[in-house]
Amino acid sequence: MIRSRTSGLFRLTAAAFLALLLAGCGGSNSDGGRAGGGNPAQRRESDALVQRGLRFLSDDLGQEAMQALEQAHRLDPGSAAASLALAQAYRREDRFAAARTLLQELSESKETAPEDAWRAREALAGLLLDAGDLPAAREACEALLKSPRPSAAVLRLSGITAYRDGNLKRAVSDLEEAVRLEPQDASGFAALGLALLQSGDLPAAAAALERAEALDPNAQSPVGNLAKVYERMGRTSDAQAAMQRFQELYDRKSSKRRLDPMRAKAIEAYEAGRLEEALQLFRKMLELAPRDPQTLAQAGSVFLAMRRLDEARQSLEASLSIKPDNDFALTELARVQALREDLPAAIELLQRAAKVNPRAPEPHYFLAGIYLSQGKQKEFEAERDAYQRLQANSPGGPLAPLPGSGGPP
Repeated sequence: MIRSRTSGLFRLTAAAFLALLLAGCGGSNSDGGRAGGGNPAQRRESDALVQRGLRFLSDDLGQEAMQALEQAHRLDPGSAAASLALAQAYRREDRFAAARTLLQELSESKETAPEDAWRAREALAGLLLDAGDLPAAREACEALLKSPRPSAAVLRLSGITAYRDGNLKRAVSDLEEAVRLEPQDASGFAALGLALLQSGDLPAAAAALERAEALDPNAQSPVGNLAKVYERMGRTSDAQAAMQRFQELYDRKSSKRRLDPMRAKAIEAYEAGRLEEALQLFRKMLELAPRDPQTLAQAGSVFLAMRRLDEARQSLEASLSIKPDNDFALTELARVQALREDLPAAIELLQRAAKVNPRAPEPHYFLAGIYLSQGKQKEFEAERDAYQRLQANSPGGPLAPLPGSGGPP
């Protein structure tokens, strides 16, 4: 989808709202983990292509993402952000050898920043697991676990590796610690539920899988496994309901495959500033799938870019009526309300978005702007700090610098 974290839509629209954030601001204090390479113009173009590639990845448009990110990597081979994103695209398209080469080079280079090298090693462990190379995945996980404070992602990978090795006790232990460290990670609960299912602890398996479904209602695997758990527990009606949800998710995914080529064209038109063309494409998609919340939210974003606020609000509210926990739609609707000068409504929507997705920096970015405009210094500083902390770990990169960012004038 047209993700709010990708900055293009923010800068092109709602200038009055952004002015709340940009007054007196300094420059960004991040160079994207770059070790050099390319002239400044090439680096800027590479950064823009990385953002575009990440948008395609968020929409499961793997081929389009791969093309954009390959170009980004060619323009700036020293960009860790480009390498990590391209490896992710290769992994999505099952090009494991190419992804492995990129990640190994990044993790072993002396010019790579320590945090980027760590991210590369984590990504490499996940890649090895996806590729079915269990011995190498196990070795990679054990090396990462030697860290004084291994991350939830590492523990999740270690638990899945142990599960595939048949070591259920180790799998459950690692996965329980993973979800304790990251209680919003749906994939961690899904893996834990499967391990508990195979261990025979059906009540605990049901609880973990129910949590996974609540965190990510669009994921098929937890729902399918939940149906199995309910069936074994003798909860026949619950099993049938879970299987019905599984079939609905399957049908939706099949519909999504039909929409993907049109969505890629719509995003391309949007990125090029051809908003009318993008809008017409999203409208055609809605003729095929009138209740697709993603397309409704994207259409709302285009209306917002065109300053057609009433239509933006209607489209975003329709998206939220179908999927109330869509943090992107909540954030976009908050921007509409802010432009309509209804700041209390905007604050409430942004707080909901932050609660739905605690890892998203965008709600905090706009909350900081509102509080700054209201002269609420304490609240502004809290949201600014939350934004900067989350943005540092966000693959989408910075939206724009905030006041007091610590960057150069």
